[in-house]
Amino acid sequence: MIDFERIKQLVEDSKKSMNEIDRELGYPRNTLSGLQNRKPSIGRLNEIAEYFDVSTDYLLGRTDKPKDDLTQEENELIGAFRMEREDMTPDEQVKFNEAVKDLMKYAKERLNDDSIWKK
Repeated sequence: MIDFERIKQLVEDSKKSMNEIDRELGYPRNTLSGLQNRKPSIGRLNEIAEYFDVSTDYLLGRTDKPKDDLTQEENELIGAFRMEREDMTPDEQVKFNEAVKDLMKYAKERLNDDSIWKK
């Protein structure tokens, strides 16, 4: 779940209201304030992180460091991975991690197979 206290602080630091930021992001009214009670989509989480120039991990409360040295694309992947795992049991998380590792190996093998990429 998103760390709503961080959202409130980022909004306060911006010297804008939540509704002003909702408008700037093209969101319906009270979208940001609604994050106090519900989980955002991965896309929305990334948009909010980009708007405030912080990492998705910071918004999720997984780090106290607002920015990291990762690219936006890497942050999006990590954010997506963590959001998908959030509601899993510890046993399911272990299985999920193993499945993702296997998927990464498969993707790397495909990357090196030129016959797949030639048209």
